[in-house]
Amino acid sequence: MPELPEVETVRRALDARLRGRTVSAVLVRRPTFYRRPPAAALRALEGATLRGFSRRGKYLIAELEGRPSVVFHLGMSGRLTVGGESPHVRFELTVGGESLRFHDSRRFGRVGCPLPALGPEPLEPAFDAAYLRKVLRGRSAPVKALLMDQRLIAGLGNIYATEALHAAGVRPGRAGGSLRRAESERLAAACREVLRLGVELGGATLDDESFLDPLGRPGRMQERVRVYGRDACGDCGAPLLDTRRSIGGRASLYCPSCQR
Repeated sequence: MPELPEVETVRRALDARLRGRTVSAVLVRRPTFYRRPPAAALRALEGATLRGFSRRGKYLIAELEGRPSVVFHLGMSGRLTVGGESPHVRFELTVGGESLRFHDSRRFGRVGCPLPALGPEPLEPAFDAAYLRKVLRGRSAPVKALLMDQRLIAGLGNIYATEALHAAGVRPGRAGGSLRRAESERLAAACREVLRLGVELGGATLDDESFLDPLGRPGRMQERVRVYGRDACGDCGAPLLDTRRSIGGRASLYCPSCQR
């Protein structure tokens, strides 16, 4: 699933390409979304001028002149492209003579969805070590699950939570409330750093190339991961282990040497 750095990469590309242009046509090409785009969202887009694109956590927001904003969520495998063909185009806009297409083979993406209540993002001033300690205090849930709970912290998913925990030296299955003050401080700093690096490198494009930016360009974060998708730790070379149970429905790799 695209996380904060991937969605921010999409936002920047679309904002630079389409800001100020007018949507001349809207087409639902394959109406097999997990949830069909609501009619009100489609009407808001038709004839609208794009003031720009913003982002909140993993949600992309099309800001429209004089009309309500329209929220996109890329789901598990969704992509927004300027042009480009795919058998899985679900939704298409014609903007200033160019096609903006929503591709989604797994159908969990959403167009015109409400923006839910979200916690602060690690790149915002509201997120700091004190906030993270408050989130973790007294919690028996795995620390990784708490990091990925968008109601608590917006933007982190499996890739970046895995990397942040490794950078902080914390095992993903530990109870959130078990972290000491120094560990929480390291983890807060690691969350900020891995997301900052992910944005700088244009997101992570894995072997399946499920993420490319709207112009078809891959990210480079996958070149810098220390744990995610690897067999051995990128720091010490030790074989990686998996937690005994999935966390947030995902496998959770860690280094038994570097993470305590």
